[in-house]
Amino acid sequence: MKNSRSNIRWLTQLALLVAIMLVMSYTPLGYLPLGPLNCSLLSIPVAIGAMTMGPSAGAILGGVFGVTSFMNAVEGKSTLGAALFAASPIGYFVTAVIGRILMGWLCALVFQAARKLLPGKEKTTCAIGGFAAPFLNTVFYMGFMVMLFYRTDYIQSLVAAKGATNPFMFIVLMVGVQGTLEWILGCVISGAVTVPLRKFLKKSNA
Repeated sequence: MKNSRSNIRWLTQLALLVAIMLVMSYTPLGYLPLGPLNCSLLSIPVAIGAMTMGPSAGAILGGVFGVTSFMNAVEGKSTLGAALFAASPIGYFVTAVIGRILMGWLCALVFQAARKLLPGKEKTTCAIGGFAAPFLNTVFYMGFMVMLFYRTDYIQSLVAAKGATNPFMFIVLMVGVQGTLEWILGCVISGAVTVPLRKFLKKSNA
């Protein structure tokens, strides 16, 4: 009976976070346009779920993030996404969806490792987990984009516009303020929300 209640609670929490992500995805709450890239806030609920419910939830929520990003590209709402989707739908699925699944899963593992290394430092470990989600999102998205699309005409036009001389410099120039802002917001907001949430869930599960 206790396991059944725990499973229902886990599924309810997951469904709530999925609902929040869908609202964010289809309203201005989820993305802040910054040039060809969007500053995405969707990694925040992914991080919260990963830190409160574990790797499986992180992977599922990362997948939801990825699917919404993929659909934005299909619908032409993202300039970069639409261009990459036109070049290779399968390649963009890997970039947008598979990368986000890995991001959510690894975010939970980073958080769990941080808790073992820093016992009793709940605020610090939650901040680390909150930072890990947007950072890993940037790493996987830009990494897959360079591996799969760097030689396409669209990306080469961005390379020329940025004056990048190699793929690594291109990533640094593309991420810039957008990536830094995502990392800071993820670290601060996800960490601040997760600390009291974990305390509440611990008490309710007792």
